[in-house]
Parts: sequence; C-alpha cells; structure tokens
Amino acid sequence: MPATPRNESNPATNSVANSDLQQQLLQIQHRFADSIWRSFIIIILIGVPLSVSRSLMSGWLPIYTLHLAYGLLIILIALNTKRLSLQMKSSLLLFTFWLIGVPGIFTFGMASPGVWWLVVSCLVAHVLYSIKVAIGLALLTLVTLSLIAFGFVSGLLQLQVDANLYLQQASSWATYIIVNSVMFYVVIRALLSYNEASKVTTKHQFRQWIDDLPLGVLVRDKNGQPYYQNHAATSMLGPLLHPDASGNDKVVISGTELPYPPQDMPGMRALRGETCIVDDIEIIKDGQRRQLQAWGRPGYNAEGELAYGIASFQDITERKRLALLKDQFVSTVSHELRTPLTSIRGALGLILGNTVGEPPAKMMNMLQIANQNSQRLLRIVNDILDLQKIEANQLEYHFQPVDLAQLLHDAVQELASYADAHQVNFHVTVTAPDTTLSADPDRMMQVLANLMSNAAKFSPANSSVSLHLEQTNPDQLRLTVTDQGLGIPDSFKTRIFQPFSQSDAADNRARGGTGLGLTISKAIVEKHGGQIRYVSAAGEGSSFIIDLPRHQQNGHETPHL
Repeated sequence: MPATPRNESNPATNSVANSDLQQQLLQIQHRFADSIWRSFIIIILIGVPLSVSRSLMSGWLPIYTLHLAYGLLIILIALNTKRLSLQMKSSLLLFTFWLIGVPGIFTFGMASPGVWWLVVSCLVAHVLYSIKVAIGLALLTLVTLSLIAFGFVSGLLQLQVDANLYLQQASSWATYIIVNSVMFYVVIRALLSYNEASKVTTKHQFRQWIDDLPLGVLVRDKNGQPYYQNHAATSMLGPLLHPDASGNDKVVISGTELPYPPQDMPGMRALRGETCIVDDIEIIKDGQRRQLQAWGRPGYNAEGELAYGIASFQDITERKRLALLKDQFVSTVSHELRTPLTSIRGALGLILGNTVGEPPAKMMNMLQIANQNSQRLLRIVNDILDLQKIEANQLEYHFQPVDLAQLLHDAVQELASYADAHQVNFHVTVTAPDTTLSADPDRMMQVLANLMSNAAKFSPANSSVSLHLEQTNPDQLRLTVTDQGLGIPDSFKTRIFQPFSQSDAADNRARGGTGLGLTISKAIVEKHGGQIRYVSAAGEGSSFIIDLPRHQQNGHETPHL
C-alpha cells in the first residue's frame, strides 16, 4: 500500500479501479510466463549438450538431433518473449510443454520426465488462463497418458531406445535431475504467482468493500498523517483532511464555534492506543453544519506494534434532527397531558373525599375506576418524561444520607393497597447492621416501587414477595427482590432493560405497564454507582439484585440510557 492517501471507490472511479486490478494481474501473468521461458533456457544450455554427447555413444543421433532443434527453437522464443503478447507467449508455453512431454513419453515410456511436463502444464494453465482451462487440460493429459499406457501394455507401442542403456549413463541421470529441478521450480513459481494474484484480487475486493461503505473510514499512520480514506471519508471530512485549506470549512465541537482539538480526534486517540466513541464532532462545510459520530481503534502490524490509527465516521445529522423532533413531541404531549391529568385527579379526589357531598353508591365504583386509571396514566406520563430526561442526562438527583431499611418499609406501606389488589404480601428481612448510604431518597423510592410492583404483578395469588437487605462488604449494601412467578423467558432476557420491552405484550396489557420501569431503575441505580442484575429460571420465579455503594465517589459518572 502506498504511503499517500488513496481513494479508489466512488462510482466514477470504479471502472478505473477494476482496470488497475486487471493490469496488475496481467503483470503477474507476464512475469510468470517470462520466468518459465527463462528456465527453459537453462534446460537447453545444460541439457542439449549432454544429449549431443550421449548421441555419439548411444547411436540415438536422430532423437538428440530433434532435441537440438527443439532447443534452438525454444531459445529463439525465450529471447523474444518481451515482444509477444501474453496470449501468444502463454499458448506457445503450453505447446512447448506438450511438444517436449509427449515425444519423451513415446521414446522412453512412463519413466520419462515427459509425464512431469504434461502434469505441470495443467498448473501453468491455471495461472495463465483459468481453472476451467486447467481442468480441461488435466482431463486431456489423463486421456493422453491412458492411451499411451494402453499402447505400451497392448504392444501397439514400443520403446524407441533401450531404457537400460539410457539409465546406465551418468549424463542421462544428470539431465533427468536438471529437468526435474526446473519442473519443481515451475511448480513453486506457479504457486507463488497464484498466491500473488490472490493477494492482489483480495486487496482489490477489500478496498472495494470499504470504499462502498456509507461510513467514512480514515486511517492515519504513526506520524498522524492521512494514510488511507474511502470515498465517504473524502466527501464527509474535507476540512478534516485538509485543515490548511482556505475557506470557512472547519471541524468544531458540537453546538459551538470552537475548533475541535486535533489531538482529541478519534484517529489521533487511536494512535495513543485508545478505543473510543465520540459524538460531539460537527463539520461546518459549505456553510452547513453536519454532526458526526466517530469511532477510533488502534491498528497493529504483524509484530504487534502500534502502526495505525483507524477512525470511522457516520453522519448522524438527520438522526439527531429526528430524535430532537421526537423528544420535543413527547415532551410537549407529556406536559400537556400531565396538566389536565393533575386537575382530573384533584377533582376525583375531592369527589371521593365527599367534599361536594357523598356520591351515590352506584357512582362510587365508577369514580374509583376513573381515579385508579388517572393515577395509572399519570405514572405512564411521568415515566416517559423521566426516560427522556435520562436519555438527555438531565434527570436531577439530590444525594443525602438515607436509611435504606426505613425507605424499604416506607415502600411496603405505600404499595400495600397494590399488593392487596394482587393478593400478595411483602416480606422484609434486614440483616445489615448499618443500612445508611448516600442516595437520592425519591429516586431510590422510585426504584423500589418499580421492582416491588413488578414482583407483585407477576406473582401468583396468595404468594409472598421477599425483600432482603444485607451488607456484602463494609462499603456496599445489597437489596434482593424475589417473587414466586413463572420466571423470565430466555427470549426476553437480552432486552429486559431496554425501553418499552415486555416479555408478552398481550399479557402485559392485561396486567398493565409500559416496559419503562426496569429501564429507569437501571439508570437510577447506575447513577448511584451501583449495579442491577437478575437471576431467573423458568417456573422458579425471579430475583432482582441491586448492589449499592454507601458513599458516592467525587466526579463519579456512570452510563445512562
């Protein structure tokens, strides 16, 4: 790969890239064919003189005269291969293999190196032509050898020389070894050429795959200079790739006019061995702002040394715009719903409290249903607003010393009517000697309410929900909420903490719920520096386990959903 940036893959240059690939493959084939012709010169310069010397002692002058003629012809072709087209030199090469191989088999039988010539010609055909040509030539070789063998076995063919006399001569063995050595060279050279062609083709295909990606890919060398970029990167990152270019194009921190620090770009961070994800990059290009999300990953050479900084970029401007519109819509609708809901709940509360007189008995049941559903609807609206704040990292927390055991008992009292409605009871066990920790009591109460209401909702009638608070180490408390339900299906476990996820939509509509409780609970627990997990087996209930540190670390930040 060259040291300067390359871009080979926009639609206008695909044909150029393909032409470049074909040119590289042709060069490999030319080099291979020329090397084989040069190896023939070695055979001729050594083998033919040996053959001529043997002819004077063996009386095989006609045969070796033919060898000499072949040799002169091959040398003439070999010296002029640079002037021949690939098609011509390849055809003459295969013809030469057969011109030498077949007469040799007729003269000396199957012990002749001619068998090698025919077999190796198939490998040469594969490199110079295609696998189909090689297979066709292999079948032709098999048929030819079979016919010659049948001819010798049936007596239709006879050896033209005395093989015993041939094998007794040192020059014969010398020629045999030389010829076979060259054949081994041809085989090795063919394998190397095929491997080189495969690498070139694979590299081209890989480049084409990368260049066709909608993601921008930028690779920087160890000096921080652009080493390679695909078409999307060139189109997307013009000011980034050419920071000294004139004009108003620039890279800035999202929502500001401040230049983005070059050392904080993902490719440069990757060169420091970091793996990172950033989404605060904006490109100002042609007067328009485009927001990017980028990934950085270090690249290593074969020795395991850091050699490249690989960065990929995605334009998320439209995604951000749609997300903002969605958030604005949800926020507006939720706020608009909460205001009349609050009024409705207040009015229903006054009526149920007999402030305006005791309602008729027939009306009381309907008023209670209306009150319960207005409360449920308000909880849904509040959950949606909380989730939106969590996603924007705007949910407020007020940390203070909290007695988690007392908070747990308060949650049991608050959810007593809910438990009665589902015919379950809460059983609290506290084994921790000290249950105080730093937390936001309202947010922790929200977590307890979500977990306990879920446990009650999915437990069978007349069962118990266990709440166990213990100390796992001096600096950590563990709360376990265990129900006696049917457990969590395996198909649901991978998305249990995702927003709006429910294990069975029809069942949850009957039970009530939006699938936001666990998502919000996870975010709140992680904001407290804790972890939430679950243990569940089909038919054996579920346990949700929360580990919470007693004290918040300064500057502690945890991922939010």
